[in-house]
Amino acid sequence: MILIAFGTLRDWGIGWMSTWWLWLFVIWPPFVFYFIGRSVGISAGADWFAIKNGHVDTYELTEVKIVGTSGGLAWDLELKDESGNELSINLREIQTNRDLWDLVYNGIVYSVQRGSAKTNPSALDKLKLR
Repeated sequence: MILIAFGTLRDWGIGWMSTWWLWLFVIWPPFVFYFIGRSVGISAGADWFAIKNGHVDTYELTEVKIVGTSGGLAWDLELKDESGNELSINLREIQTNRDLWDLVYNGIVYSVQRGSAKTNPSALDKLKLR
């Protein structure tokens, strides 16, 4: 939409639309952003959380860790369940979808409160599990 508005304002009309190669600049962005959005592949249900390369049962977690990079700018959430399934994801990436994060967080809290999940101090602090 921005490119269409720019072309219309630049030419003071819709004359640019008759130039076929200008349409290439308008058409490619939606396709590119569609495939970029699908590359993450995060989903969750009432008692599970999955990313492209694995899944865990959030109500049967045995390990919940927050691992940070130097400087603490990026935090990764690492989960492991009773079946031995493990996954790791950037914490900010999952927290951007509030409904999905609520499902995962409820399972994490349940597992920690039940005493079946080991945590590290970062997880207790960042996820407010105390």
